[in-house]
Amino acid sequence: GWRAQLDTLDLQVRRLDRSVRALDTAPEVEAARTAFIAARASFKRVEVGLEYYAPSTTKAMNGPALPEVEEEEGPEAVFPPTGFQVIEELLFGGDPLAERETLRHEVETLGQLVSKARTKMQVQEASDAHVFDASKLELARIVALGITGFDSPVAGFSLAEADAALEGIQRAMAPYRTEHDSWQRLQGALASARATLQRTADRHGFDHFAFIVNEANTIGVELQELRVHLRVAVPAERRAFRLTAATLFDTNAFDPWALAPMAAPRSRTALEAQVALGARLFHDGRLSADGRRACSSCHLPEKAFTDGLPVNRARTGARLSRNTPSVINSGLQVGQFADLRTTYLEDQVTDVVENVDEMHGSLDAVVRVLARDSSMVAAARVAFVDEDPGAPALTASHLRRALAAYQRSLTRLNSPVDRALRGDPSAINDEVRRGFNVFVGKGKCATCHFLPLTNGTVPPMYQKSEVEVLGVPTRAVIRNGTVDPDEGRYRLSRATPQRYAFRTPALRNVALTAPYMHNGAYPTLESVVDFYNRGGGHGVGVRLDNQTLPPDSLGLSSADTRALVTFMRALTDTTGTQQRIQ
Repeated sequence: GWRAQLDTLDLQVRRLDRSVRALDTAPEVEAARTAFIAARASFKRVEVGLEYYAPSTTKAMNGPALPEVEEEEGPEAVFPPTGFQVIEELLFGGDPLAERETLRHEVETLGQLVSKARTKMQVQEASDAHVFDASKLELARIVALGITGFDSPVAGFSLAEADAALEGIQRAMAPYRTEHDSWQRLQGALASARATLQRTADRHGFDHFAFIVNEANTIGVELQELRVHLRVAVPAERRAFRLTAATLFDTNAFDPWALAPMAAPRSRTALEAQVALGARLFHDGRLSADGRRACSSCHLPEKAFTDGLPVNRARTGARLSRNTPSVINSGLQVGQFADLRTTYLEDQVTDVVENVDEMHGSLDAVVRVLARDSSMVAAARVAFVDEDPGAPALTASHLRRALAAYQRSLTRLNSPVDRALRGDPSAINDEVRRGFNVFVGKGKCATCHFLPLTNGTVPPMYQKSEVEVLGVPTRAVIRNGTVDPDEGRYRLSRATPQRYAFRTPALRNVALTAPYMHNGAYPTLESVVDFYNRGGGHGVGVRLDNQTLPPDSLGLSSADTRALVTFMRALTDTTGTQQRIQ
């Protein structure tokens, strides 16, 4: 089925190619746009299989219209974007007649990518487990990237394309027809969701909340019911979005240990002991060279593990360069720090402890100090009981792993918004619901702060975190802004597109973590929303050629802003995290 749909996609791209080559007058522009709409609808119908079996080619076919930086190949390894989103920007966002040659080149490249995908799919043998898994992931993709406008940012065809993607799931499920009720319920849920999407093309006025709760989540549950009824197993692999979860909003949908460099301890006793040891270490000043600064000196539990300051102070009293981030849910992001300079929490521990401005310690020296503490040694023996009994009870590796285990234990995804999205409408009021719809719709927030985690780790595979160039000024202004001199990710990559780029942080518990931005320039959520509403740095006078945030005003009303802020405040869940360990 997927191969036949790829044949149709190939045909539609060829028609698009002919339309673009004939561009000469305004009516021909409309013909090219119509051909584009048909081609990407064909892509969406087969996206379920393409994303699963040919993800790198698929990204080239429909990735963001931004340069791609391959950092492992050096600072000059910057590749121009290709595919549908580039063509969309040329056809719908500018003057297509003036861009004829570029359009022709881009469509030709797209055709080559489709041919490459067809070759890859020729050799794929899809098992039942993989078809169901691919369908579940596609549903998550529709919710987190599709209806949010992530891949139709200019033309705004997100809802129609989500409908086409659901059609792709329908077709993938067609061979599994059964007389069991689960089949009928799944077909009914898919038909209902598609009808909802077909009733409107206005993403700003669309009730995203109702669609997710009443339609998409129902599809996820029924898809899982059918899989269980047919006794189809899940693939044998581990992901942050658990393979056994029905939806992105399930209570236990995410596994922070899937993003760790090693598996969690085999026994619950050892895991709990590692977390308990990590909690003690987090509050222990002996990790610093002078014994006076602990992790919790800057990451205050009562402030959702931030400190309430624009930036904290170094040991010398000088200002640090960046705002203190929360560590709640830090286990659910790929890459740590504002510039993503470490991949794993374990490496973050080393960086902070041995940073001359922060703790100026040494993990080896800390081990020598703690080795004289019998209670710490005893706790480490329990925490790492599965290891070689002849090895030292406490090592630098143990410190890193225990602190990382503690941070992973701080995963909290049960805010009022989460409970509402799981089907409890009493968990939020109408203003929060309206704010959710602004967040996903008119405000375009969810195109970078991906649902449901609201961070920049890209769903549904959660293997990479995005960085964005916002043009943050040195202080909160509405005109004549000067860009903050911190060059962010560029300091490490030296790739020009990443100058002033920073990791997209989670908005969880954001009501407790003021002030905001990497430099703490914005004191309130209202001031942050105003910054975005003006078009980021561009709207306050900061002119950066590489700003990734669209420079246009969002057009949010004061009522939109109030609802959006109310929604963000309802993302609070610090349950069981505010206790300090003595």
